[in-house]
Amino acid sequence: MKYVIKPIPITKVKVDKSVMTYLMNQGMIVEIITYAWAIENNDTKILVDTGCPAEIQIRSGFPASQINTLRKGLASINWKPEDIDLVILTHLHLDHIAYARELENATFIIQEKEYSTAFNPHPAYEGFYPAKLLKELFSGLKINRINGDKEIADGISVMLTPGHTPGGQTVLIESDKGIIALVGFCCIRENFEPPKGVKGISSKFIIPGIHIDIVEIYESMQKIREVSDIIVPIHDSMYLNVEQIP
Repeated sequence: MKYVIKPIPITKVKVDKSVMTYLMNQGMIVEIITYAWAIENNDTKILVDTGCPAEIQIRSGFPASQINTLRKGLASINWKPEDIDLVILTHLHLDHIAYARELENATFIIQEKEYSTAFNPHPAYEGFYPAKLLKELFSGLKINRINGDKEIADGISVMLTPGHTPGGQTVLIESDKGIIALVGFCCIRENFEPPKGVKGISSKFIIPGIHIDIVEIYESMQKIREVSDIIVPIHDSMYLNVEQIP
């Protein structure tokens, strides 16, 4: 089965570009977008990530503004939160999951390693996983904890891509123009396509600024490039006014 993806922009966030490009572009402010991503066939409504209220990002120190609530964004494509069957969460940072409570009829697909880490994080990055809020968000929801690469539906699968977090997962979707990869970690287009003449510490990529393991995230980027035809970096502003991919 062939699919299209509909980007649903939720917030605009201003960040120092070094947050997205490791050891580069300090002092340069850029705008990134937090999205939810809708995948639809005749029988099942699938959402990848949920986005979050701007106030959550503001409390974390990032100037943010609301584009849509999740409900309003879904309404723009004639969906309702209660109609969604599956939610694939790329990882469990709050900007990707904070509207989970609104999707109480859905089953949430999360990597076991990410889920277990979120509720028992290493002290080095425990601030990424606020325990009380996570417990509230997932209490009573239907959770399907999986291990590694897995087919989710005909033409849709997930691939374990750690490095940004311990158990991040990239979503691979069959389209009329090949395999689309919704990247499972925070990145922009430049991470996969460095501007001409620009080179970071890697010869192939610009490593994303937020990571827990630089080698793992490099290897995850390499896997994504090898298996996909279209790479969708999930915070790039280029999808702000795009109705569908491809």
